[in-house]
Amino acid sequence: MRIVASPAHAEQTPALRVNGSFYLLFSTCAFLIFPLHESAHYITYRLLGIHVHMTLNTASPQDQSLRKPIAELAGPVLNLMIASGAAAAYRFSDRARRLWAALALSSALMRLVVYALVVVAALVTGSGLSLGNDEPIAAHLWGLPSLTFVVAFAIPFLIITWSFVRTFEGTRLVKVLHVAGLSLTMLGVGLLIGNVLDPRLFPNR
Repeated sequence: MRIVASPAHAEQTPALRVNGSFYLLFSTCAFLIFPLHESAHYITYRLLGIHVHMTLNTASPQDQSLRKPIAELAGPVLNLMIASGAAAAYRFSDRARRLWAALALSSALMRLVVYALVVVAALVTGSGLSLGNDEPIAAHLWGLPSLTFVVAFAIPFLIITWSFVRTFEGTRLVKVLHVAGLSLTMLGVGLLIGNVLDPRLFPNR
């Protein structure tokens, strides 16, 4: 009697070790993501013929009436492109996989942390525009509910983030703690850039 071996299981993604070196790599990527995000706003506004002043954390016309929804969404779109591209590289490449993971997560969490703050502010103030972020501004300029693009972009960013979180080493509690730790790290980087570096590097802004 001939015995046929069962088909091999599909190769699974190796577990991702989230340790001190990964947090350092994540923080470095986070610092780079901010000016890249703002450069997308800057380039789009310039293509539209609108002069803008760019810092590490802002890129908008001095005349706020010149804001354009397409230019406001350019930053989040770039974040999504970076996160998606890095996630694909992590999945299909055998090289620099921790770097791809850190880049994808930093790009996604940069927006997800903002979305969490926007939603909290909206619950407190009744307006998604109270923090003045890209997605609510774009929605407002197009006459849509202020959280329209927050929800639209949150879905793919959450999917990308989950695709990494599920591969974290450790128990479910450890994974949750790492998500919280990475989110707080991103928040800290944002506060450092927005409240410390920007005022010092661009005092006339």
